[in-house]
Amino acid sequence: MQTHFTKEQLADPGIARANEILRACVHCGFCTATCPSYQVLGDELDSPRGRIYLIKEMLESGRPADARTVRHLDRCLSCLAC
Repeated sequence: MQTHFTKEQLADPGIARANEILRACVHCGFCTATCPSYQVLGDELDSPRGRIYLIKEMLESGRPADARTVRHLDRCLSCLAC
């Protein structure tokens, strides 16, 4: 996944690590087949790929998570099936 962080943002170790993780996603969608929350809810934003988009949007904009973003991120079971 292509990211658009500024040099100032990448100076933050947390954002630099997030950048590495985000860039590792190739949008293949294989993760959706194994994600329990996506299987039940059927919403792309409740899949690992969808959550990656939400996190990327939040980090690049510098804005805190809104209620919609929190709702989708909180639905992750942290099962690591993805």
